[in-house]
Amino acid sequence: GERRARRSSRPLSTAGISRLQEKSHVMPPSDLLRLPVDELRSSRLAELLASIDAADAADAPLLTLLFDKAFGGDAGLQLLRSAAVQEALRATALVHADDAIRSFALVHCKRLAAAAADVSLLGASGVLQQIAVLVSDASLGVSQRAVGFFVACAASAGALRAVLDHAPSRTALLAPCAAAAADPAGGVPALALRTLALFGEIAAIGDAQCAMCEESGALDLALAAWRGSDELVRLNALEVFALLARVPRGLHWLEAHGVVDDLLAQARGAEADGDAPMAEVQLPSVFHCLAELLEAGGDAAVDKALSTGGLLGPLW
Repeated sequence: GERRARRSSRPLSTAGISRLQEKSHVMPPSDLLRLPVDELRSSRLAELLASIDAADAADAPLLTLLFDKAFGGDAGLQLLRSAAVQEALRATALVHADDAIRSFALVHCKRLAAAAADVSLLGASGVLQQIAVLVSDASLGVSQRAVGFFVACAASAGALRAVLDHAPSRTALLAPCAAAAADPAGGVPALALRTLALFGEIAAIGDAQCAMCEESGALDLALAAWRGSDELVRLNALEVFALLARVPRGLHWLEAHGVVDDLLAQARGAEADGDAPMAEVQLPSVFHCLAELLEAGGDAAVDKALSTGGLLGPLW
């Protein structure tokens, strides 16, 4: 009895007391949702942000509604830029154990993706780096939301430049590619293919975006994937090449790196490497990629493909 009494009377640590106090003062999301929006954005903001950490999977739908209410409209967008909200996104919402909560946090972050100044703010607060990490998230849904954020950034060359100029975020974004480049014998992992697809989508937006993708080194992985021995990975590279072919700079990059000649050779059936059945599976993707090249390259590209490229035979 004495031992039990001593154990129960042991004082909590400072961190433990703090957490208990925080939990006991957090109003449930259902109650917060009933409050006027102005109150949520002012006197109840601390409770709203604390409710993220206290939430579990069952609370996610209510939290989504709560965040939509608090951060909707121009006034809510301005609040998203505040230091308190940025810290809550970085330290709690974007690293929450529940997939749904990470996802809706990314939805609100995407509202700050259009302007270079806002992207720079996300970089300074540490939110941008965490979004870059989430491109490789175990949840495909969360990963797709993070990819969508960076594609939205790329709609503006200035916003994309702000992303790539922020060294910690750029490093986090390219980390899967760097790992694949450091160990060529290990092949290209699935997470690196996500990054590869992301940069392909960004590069297809315009010449300025394509130039930044090239400068970042991301396109080098596409070339390594294409020249590798994994036929499924080569299919992923073909998808990226089809995207690159949509912009003049991407077309030039493909020609300069011998990819166009590779594609013509494979279309002619002259590709001797790899597994023959898989090469056959790749053929529709090869022709799709060549179609994009021909459309972007105009008459000169058609002449090259049909004459020196020897494409007429396979098409016939």
